Amino acid sequence: MNKTPYHETKFNVGNTIFPQFNDKGGLMICGYEYGYNEHDKYLEKECSDFIKSKTSEFHTFHTKTSIYDSPYDKKIIKWFDFFGHPLGLDGGNSKFDKCILQTNWCDGQGTYVNDYEKFLAEENVNNFLSHVENYRPSLLIFMGSKLIDYLQNSCVKNRFTDIFGNETSSLEKISKDFSGRKFRIGFQSFENTTIISFPHPSGTRGLHNDYIKLFKPEIHSIIQNFRVNKGV
Repeated sequence: MNKTPYHETKFNVGNTIFPQFNDKGGLMICGYEYGYNEHDKYLEKECSDFIKSKTSEFHTFHTKTSIYDSPYDKKIIKWFDFFGHPLGLDGGNSKFDKCILQTNWCDGQGTYVNDYEKFLAEENVNNFLSHVENYRPSLLIFMGSKLIDYLQNSCVKNRFTDIFGNETSSLEKISKDFSGRKFRIGFQSFENTTIISFPHPSGTRGLHNDYIKLFKPEIHSIIQNFRVNKGV
């Protein structure tokens, strides 16, 4: 099978494009923007040659964590395990791993999100919509609770429905009984894609793994349906 080398694309995606898996109808993980914390600065300064030597290789979302050692990526991988759909099988190169494509709403970089207005700026809306239009994910997972709200804005949603068809299930945000801090998980569907919305995995204070585990029944079913339809 032909593969597209790592980052050989005009789109700001975080791992290799695998034809027939994540190039169309895959599972897209979308965050706010690329981080730039102290760990990122360390990698840039101390490990740049190592990273450059590795980015010419093929990488799934799972296998690239051995390069970047990202707390954000690690938390997402842990969540997939909670939901009964572990990543990293077959050395991280399973068919399911190859279905995943990571990107961000903005093609920018920041230490933390402190300007939520910018996410509805034309350039950033265009960045998000250009990615979903090109890759047409059949399952879109937002990592950041405000992203699902930006989608509801008419300047985004009208164009989103042009790509994915009419809304078939309106946005529903669910919380569950828990002894610690509770957060709402969002669910929404369109004719050609399903959306799950989480709080930011590594940047949300008080977010407990045991709380995320409570949503296994709903999320396991959604991911399982994706896998059956995709044949992985």
